Formats: sequence, structure tokens, C-alpha cells
Amino acid sequence: MSFIIRANGDSFSVEPCQSQDSDSANAASASAKTSLAVTDYLIDSADRLLKLYVATDNDNPLYPALQQTRRYLLDDLDAIETPAEIYGLIHWLLRDQGIRVDGSSLEETADRLSDIDIAADSDQYTDIIFHLRDAVDRLYEMELDEI
Repeated sequence: MSFIIRANGDSFSVEPCQSQDSDSANAASASAKTSLAVTDYLIDSADRLLKLYVATDNDNPLYPALQQTRRYLLDDLDAIETPAEIYGLIHWLLRDQGIRVDGSSLEETADRLSDIDIAADSDQYTDIIFHLRDAVDRLYEMELDEI
């Protein structure tokens, strides 16, 4: 799945560019590139999004659009191609939430956040725990595919 982040004055909006197969993906990508303004960004991979994130300050008006695009990608981890991209997206999410990993695995971090939620009788970390567990499952699938 690809996205276009379009500039709207001082703000940005995210438009999904969904394709059905690799031929239509190439056609959609080519079509999207021709309709891009100089101030627009084509996000055709998690890698491209992560590179743009690293180059963007948190107070930049583009940053919320990058976070929205990250949410779309995290909701469909099956479309992510490499473990590095999954780790990058997850660690970015954790950083935005002020959650330190401190050498813990993603599964250990999910367990720790779950324990915090249970102790506080809250659902503060429910979405993050879901994304962590989903990432662990996807990484495991990728590992099995390599065997």
C-alpha cells in the first residue's frame, strides 16, 4: 500500500493509494508520481516513511501526517517487507508515547505495559500492546518464511 502526503498550506493530509496486484501497484505508483506537487511526498514503503521521519523534526507540520501514515502501516503489518521496517515503526511508536524499551524485547515490553495497565486498572496502553503483539507475530512469520 502506498500513500501520498499532500501539502495543504501549512498542514498536510494523507491519501491512501491502494492497489490490487503488482501490475496495478506499478501503475498506481506511476500515476501517483505524475500527480505529485513539489511539496507532496509519495510514501511507497515503510522504509521511505522511516527515512522521512528521521529527517523531520517533531514540531514540523509534516510530523502529524507521518504519524498518521505510520498508523496505517501498523494496521497492516502483512504489507511490511522487512523486520527492520517493523522494528523501526514500533520503536518510533514507543518513542512518541514516551515508552523506553531499555533492551527489552517487544514481547517483554508488551508484557510490562500489560502489567502496568492491570495494576492501574486502565486501558492506557491497549493499542500499543496490540501493535507490539501484532509485530511479534509478524516477525515470527517472517522468520518462518526464511526457513
